[in-house]
Amino acid sequence: MKQRRKRRKHYNWAEEIAKGNTDKFYHSTDFDIWREKVLTRDKFTCQFFLGKWNDGKHFPEKIKIVKANTAHHIIPIKERPDLALDPDNGVALSFEAHEIIEERHRWTWRKKKKLLTEERW
Repeated sequence: MKQRRKRRKHYNWAEEIAKGNTDKFYHSTDFDIWREKVLTRDKFTCQFFLGKWNDGKHFPEKIKIVKANTAHHIIPIKERPDLALDPDNGVALSFEAHEIIEERHRWTWRKKKKLLTEERW
């Protein structure tokens, strides 16, 4: 569990996110509490690779048990800032599943082509 500050400011996160302060939200104690609630509800197991959750476009290749370390907002907070701290709007995912859902996996695991000959000077 992450060590939290004793005193914390109370923000109206719906207004802050609407202004564009999403980084401030993701580094807040309120987000840490929301993340822990989502992960403990899903028992720290990736719901994508269990086959219990998908976004309609991405599906797992095979069912397997993977430890979850990321909490994902089902409805993005930029679309609905009022649901930013709602645990029902979150799902526990592994890092790999989160990259697949966010469609960033195409660039992270791309293998570099090997050169035919290594140039030496």
